[in-house]
Amino acid sequence: MRVPSPMNCGGIAVADVDGRASPDHSNGGAVLWAKETLVSGAPRRSSAARLVVVFVAFVCCAVWAAPAAATSSYRSAGVAPASQVVLGSSFRPIRAGVEKMFPSGDYLLSTIPNSFYPHGLAPVAINDRLGTTTALDPSCDADALGPPWVLMSCPQSSDPYGPYDVELYSLADGTRKTVTLSPGMPYCSSPPYDSQVWCSAEAVGAHWIEWVAGSYHDLPTEVYFQNIQTGALRGDPTNATTFADLNSSGLAHTTCPGVRLMPNDLESVYDGGTAWGSLTPYGQFALAVADNGAFLERCGTNMRRLLTSGSTDYSSALASNAGAIVWQAVPNHLSGLFLPSLQTFTIPLPAAIVKRPGSSEDTPVSALGLTSGALYVGDGWAGTVWRTASPTELPLNRSRPELTRSGNTLTCRRGSWRNAVAFSYAWRVNGAAKKDAKPTLAVSKARQRRSVSCSVTASNAAGKTTAASSQLRVR
Repeated sequence: MRVPSPMNCGGIAVADVDGRASPDHSNGGAVLWAKETLVSGAPRRSSAARLVVVFVAFVCCAVWAAPAAATSSYRSAGVAPASQVVLGSSFRPIRAGVEKMFPSGDYLLSTIPNSFYPHGLAPVAINDRLGTTTALDPSCDADALGPPWVLMSCPQSSDPYGPYDVELYSLADGTRKTVTLSPGMPYCSSPPYDSQVWCSAEAVGAHWIEWVAGSYHDLPTEVYFQNIQTGALRGDPTNATTFADLNSSGLAHTTCPGVRLMPNDLESVYDGGTAWGSLTPYGQFALAVADNGAFLERCGTNMRRLLTSGSTDYSSALASNAGAIVWQAVPNHLSGLFLPSLQTFTIPLPAAIVKRPGSSEDTPVSALGLTSGALYVGDGWAGTVWRTASPTELPLNRSRPELTRSGNTLTCRRGSWRNAVAFSYAWRVNGAAKKDAKPTLAVSKARQRRSVSCSVTASNAAGKTTAASSQLRVR
């Protein structure tokens, strides 16, 4: 399964464990589930969709340490060591009894359970950038999300076992159109259909739909891509250094040097999986997930850092976007990694999410999703989806402030910062704080030298970071 994500020379690759399909990681994270959408007009299989299991394990990551003079805080949380930031959060429930959720870009799509449809009915789309909520056709099964499209299976009648249509719903204008698979897809010939084969639409992006076909006779899985505008059908271009970008009109995209896709186990391929994991680009990095785990890679290097592994998993949930990767390695909190700084963080989970009422045992979260503006958590016991603000990295000082003098005026140059929105200044003369809060300070001549320093406090939605200059001796 190829994640529908734009490629930049330095991507993050996400390969799907067990070779199954996953929602979009690159544009807002994902809960890794398989999706099953049969060819339009065919009876739906009654068996549940294949489950993608991403094994999650916590590994401490290298950190770009801030200068020793810097201090940090996050919302109401206390100051944490540079190697591990504890993020404050305020979770609130947004929908109960959720079967699946699909995050991508600005959107989160959720469904409620149904005894027949594998992904759930009554899809609801939340746009975190605009703050809007849209209810889609409640009779349709939501199969995939890849803005601007939602891929759905909609029955042609009230009979759930009867024929249905594969449809694309436009998040931009609310229109719907039926999708007909182009000729040439193996195992997906015209009716009558062979009950021993299956053919499903697995993922969607801005330009392409991914179709996956297989057989119950242990024949190899076939992957093809259909252009949404032209209907043209293409074979799978995926290999160790090429992935399918569903958001690109060209489809095939070559990875940057040092980034490679991970192969899946041969056994999983014959069990309906794909030969290669997926690749999701995030700037200079790449997040690769395959049967043996999820790995963070970096362009131009040999870095391949294990993030999750089946040998030590606690929860199968994993989410990512361009700014962070989040998973659950241990009870009671989430683990995470900011990009591109590689700063690690944790987010404590409230008891309402991890504990059943009346039980003292923790329950692993069932799902995680990251959009451009929010982090979503599905509890593992009631199917309730909880929302909090998307993890935001504290301002990071890259080069400390510097004092310069011109006549009787000292200027505090703030240095180099990342993730900073606003700045404030403070001065100290001979160790005593001055009331001046401007980037300049007037000094008069004196018989004795004075020790002057300044500090700069950078802030954003996450909190504040302060860095100080070295002292300057002036008269």
